[in-house]
Amino acid sequence: MKIGVTGIFASGKGTVCAMFEELGAGVIDTDILAREIVEPGTEGLLLLVEEFGKGILDEAGELNRRAFANIVFKDPEKVRRLNEITHPLILKRAMEIVSRDPGKIYMINTPLLFESGFNRYMDKNIVVTADTDEAVKRGVKRDGITEEEIRDRLKSQISLNQKAQWADYVIDNSLSIENTRRQVVDIWNTLTASRPKG
Repeated sequence: MKIGVTGIFASGKGTVCAMFEELGAGVIDTDILAREIVEPGTEGLLLLVEEFGKGILDEAGELNRRAFANIVFKDPEKVRRLNEITHPLILKRAMEIVSRDPGKIYMINTPLLFESGFNRYMDKNIVVTADTDEAVKRGVKRDGITEEEIRDRLKSQISLNQKAQWADYVIDNSLSIENTRRQVVDIWNTLTASRPKG
């Protein structure tokens, strides 16, 4: 089973996925896959340089992520082109991993689950919610980027309320960690009960 997990920036998707992993799920983090598909020498990096120019590279020929983000996330058209290039490559990589152990339940941590259309390839989708201002503060602290940079990224995403309406399950991560864990366990029990036998 493939379960999409999404939410806004720093809402606690990784925490929730780690809880599912403790219960026996496999976890695929598309942020990690997104880095892998643009490593030096990859098709992904070649396509980005073709589209956005050599100015997106650092002196070592690697993608300068922060500079690149600041170029792309202020322009909706550039975001669209970035997604058109990277999303198919990320999805292909994720499906390759799933195919190695098809009997397992995989949590696929995808910030842009609905924006990318990945939700259509999942058996179920989970949205992790949290207070937006609190999540932004967490993101500043965790990633060392500015509040403005985070809010620029959020502008290019579908609203949390809309995502929650489309989700099969919503996990509220704005209260205690124990409260979040209880919700995770309930969903896990539902998923394992509904998994095809044999």
